[in-house]
Amino acid sequence: MSIGWILLAAIAALLGGYFLVGCFLEKKWGIDPTRETPSQDCFDGKDYVPTPPALVFGHHFASIASGLGMIGGAFCAFTFGWLPALLVLVLGGIFFGATQDFGALFVSLRTKGRSIGHMLRDAVGVRAQRAFTVLALLVLVQLIAVLVRLLADAFGAQSGLPLVSLGAAQVSEAAAAGTAAILSVLVALLFGLLAFRKNLPMVPVAIFSLLLLAGSVWASFYLGLNLPPFVWVGVIALYLLLAALAPVWAVLQPRDFLCACLVAALTLLGVVALAGAALGGKVEMTLPAVSSLGSLDGFFLLCAGAASGYHALVAAGTTPKQLANEKNARGVAVGATLLKTLLAVIAVLAVALAAEKDGTAFETNAVPALLAAGLATAWNALFGGSGEIVANGLVYRLVLLTLTVFALTTLDTAARLARYLFSELFNPEGRRLAKLEGAQKFFARPLVGTLLVLIPGCALALMKPGDGSVMDMLMIGFWIDNLLLAAMALWSLAVWMKRNGKTSWLLRVPAAICMLSALFAQGIVWILVGLGTGSHVFDWCEYLLMAFPFLALVLTAILLVQLLTKLWKKEKTQEAADDAD
Repeated sequence: MSIGWILLAAIAALLGGYFLVGCFLEKKWGIDPTRETPSQDCFDGKDYVPTPPALVFGHHFASIASGLGMIGGAFCAFTFGWLPALLVLVLGGIFFGATQDFGALFVSLRTKGRSIGHMLRDAVGVRAQRAFTVLALLVLVQLIAVLVRLLADAFGAQSGLPLVSLGAAQVSEAAAAGTAAILSVLVALLFGLLAFRKNLPMVPVAIFSLLLLAGSVWASFYLGLNLPPFVWVGVIALYLLLAALAPVWAVLQPRDFLCACLVAALTLLGVVALAGAALGGKVEMTLPAVSSLGSLDGFFLLCAGAASGYHALVAAGTTPKQLANEKNARGVAVGATLLKTLLAVIAVLAVALAAEKDGTAFETNAVPALLAAGLATAWNALFGGSGEIVANGLVYRLVLLTLTVFALTTLDTAARLARYLFSELFNPEGRRLAKLEGAQKFFARPLVGTLLVLIPGCALALMKPGDGSVMDMLMIGFWIDNLLLAAMALWSLAVWMKRNGKTSWLLRVPAAICMLSALFAQGIVWILVGLGTGSHVFDWCEYLLMAFPFLALVLTAILLVQLLTKLWKKEKTQEAADDAD
């Protein structure tokens, strides 16, 4: 079947979801453009800052598009066939992901930009807030561990190389990616200084910054830093600490905007290359539409493609503190989720094309290179030999840079979210730090909260460098726990909607499906672990990684009892009121 027609059908479905489902949710929940938003009501110049909608969209999109969805989608395509993978990505993105993000953003906008955990404190109780917040922090630790490990491996150099390599022939892909990432951070700092502190016109500053970013990509061809992976872990950790504590205008907003521009370029490149080459009859999809459905080890990845608990944390965390008008909520939440879904679709098609071309077996850590190779192959097929140099050079580096910047941007937001969550957990009333005492004051400090998530996350990333089993366990644990968090976020939002007289079934249906999928995946993992204990001796770090899903399951059980009890009581109260009338 033609890759071009598959891609165009996915684009049509996503556009339909944006306008039909998005408008339906807007009407049902009652978006009010005249209502004051938290960024205006609680303005502090650091976290609560009214921001142009384009920058807010860039922040939300760059924060949720970590690249893990591309890996999951590509894995599903190789395991189950491209049709189930794309159906789950597209339909799940519309009815699960977009609904969840829009709901989380809407609820946070109506509760002074507070998190889902803080909302639970008011709607359900303190125990529910604590269970959800600890579960969210658990997921953030695993996310930081996975992405820091991926970035450190991607940037890390082999031993014996000089600290700095000069010249196109001497700079490796890893060194170039690390150099470009560092230069992109410097460009973002300059962008924030010129646009938000010097108050220079936004459009010229943005154009100037994008030109500098393009220059950074070009410079990475000729200048590379050769640092070992464990050093990169330290460099990334230091950057995340500074980014989490800095005002949003200094790092978060400018980096996210530049990252979103990179993504726009990547998306346009993917659509033009894949659709153009396919419709011209130069490339075809040869992977089976449906392959073996008996492979259970990837089942939960299909489910994880539908919703993400981390997305809900962003939508009810950093994004509402920047949105200047409720009318932009659909464009930011629904639009960013569906654009991320389109990127995952492009990744599935490009990875399939690359693997067919050279017979590469699928491995999760090979997805970035396969994606770059697939788009390069489509570009060459579209333009013939004249495009080969561009495809094998600039296109390949652009794709790898975009994916690494994606991951770094997601880490920025995750570190800041951890700070918010710790502050809400130990200072739920939002009092000034000077008025707190003892342990409450210590743990409510922004620096302490950030360190308590970064240190264990980076420590997990350093375990057994080069051992693929640890990375697989980290990633599997994160995917399952993230799906549990998504289910709990959806149930929490449903309780708030029900409590405030708004439609909640749109959230309860995906919540139930996510919960069943996560529990099913948990069961599979424990069965596989039980079957493997006879021939494998587990060491301490593997036991530690196995403890994460178990702890997440306990927290989920505590929270689910609280939520369903509250929801049931609300329905009984409503029925009694209706009978009285």
